[in-house]
Amino acid sequence: MGAAYGLRTSVADGRTARPRSGAPLGVPGLDLTAVLPRAARVAASPHAWLLAVGLGAYTWFATIGWNVPYPGALPFGPLWTAATAAVIALWVVTGRAITPAAAIALGSVAAMTLTDVSYLASQGLRDLHLYLRAGQHFLDGRPVYLDALFTTRPADLADYPFLYPPLTLPFFGALSRLPAAVVDVGWLASSVAAAVVTLRLFGVRWIAVPVLLLWPPFFQGIQVGNVAIPLGLLFALAPWVGAGLVVAAIFKIYSGIAALWLVREGHTRELAVGLAIVVLLAAATLPLVGIGLWAGWWHGLGLFRQSQPLLADSLYGLGLPHYLPDWLALTVAAVLAVAALRSRGRDGLARLGLVTAIASPSLYAHGLIVALPAFLSLRSLWLWTVLAITSVSPGIGWWAAILLGVAAWGVPALRRDTAEAADPLHPLPYGAAPWPAAHLRGSGPLPET
Repeated sequence: MGAAYGLRTSVADGRTARPRSGAPLGVPGLDLTAVLPRAARVAASPHAWLLAVGLGAYTWFATIGWNVPYPGALPFGPLWTAATAAVIALWVVTGRAITPAAAIALGSVAAMTLTDVSYLASQGLRDLHLYLRAGQHFLDGRPVYLDALFTTRPADLADYPFLYPPLTLPFFGALSRLPAAVVDVGWLASSVAAAVVTLRLFGVRWIAVPVLLLWPPFFQGIQVGNVAIPLGLLFALAPWVGAGLVVAAIFKIYSGIAALWLVREGHTRELAVGLAIVVLLAAATLPLVGIGLWAGWWHGLGLFRQSQPLLADSLYGLGLPHYLPDWLALTVAAVLAVAALRSRGRDGLARLGLVTAIASPSLYAHGLIVALPAFLSLRSLWLWTVLAITSVSPGIGWWAAILLGVAAWGVPALRRDTAEAADPLHPLPYGAAPWPAAHLRGSGPLPET
């Protein structure tokens, strides 16, 4: 990432050393690492370098059998190794420090790029087309929800079950009547804009925004046209428009977990407004959809849950119930939600975003968008470890990244100290926590490390 940023770093963990009293001030545009002794520039903790090597091995292992951009093309591992070596060489030639954090960041960006190229070879905007197909079926009076077990992965990925409640159908029905090209282009452009605004609200610097748009959760969400992108924007707006946390549950019920933050912070007005919006939308659309569709939706959800073990990879994704019994997955989510509620302000909101991803019964890459503030609370080395793990296609390995985010709640050494020296490899501004522009009532800064 640092190469993409054009940033500089001078110590092992990606942070810039504090200048000594009386030391000469840096000159804008001068790379001070260029005048440091080479031994100092390459010095780093052996453990950190072992982490970098281990993440490289993980990338190879996680992409065994992968080809870019489609099966039978170039193998991912060698291509990634060559790309990483090239950007590291460029990094060295331009005089930047060789550190584990920088190496991990550069390898992560290379892996993200190759993963995204592979995504582009798959069916684009398939989730949007699924929504539009459901809206069209609704207008035509055809069945919208599952009425039997779903046991076969469809050739057309837009034929997966539609799971959103009936109050969304009039909206998707209206969109389905517009020219397809207009809807596709408009949705894609809106998604990109929403993703950029989301990152900026989280506090990500402009120079880092293009890099994080390559991160698979954002890139895949945009590429398939999933509502996770606008829901991520509602989450990012929460410090200013808290009602959006409740409204988000219209599409994904578990997204309402983040609305517990409103209760924790005592924002009862925003909670009431959000609930009122949901009730009013349900009431306004009831004459259009009828009680029968609501009953069909609930029945369809039950059939979907019964179908998940039959197509586990497709219907669970990397959701926790894929690996644990339902009761245990629910218990883990509940315990972590209670733990997250022990924190207030921005920290509490970030932690509930991470819990939202953990509690998702079906979790795909774009489900981690709301976990990004929790990841941004990590030091550069650990943030880039998370991004490295999640730079390849989702799998059980992604849970190591999620667990690292949870571990930071109780391990201050993992968390970014906003009072410490500038950290050029970190996407947030110097001294900033997630949502730096927010002034939250009754909230304090992120915990000091």
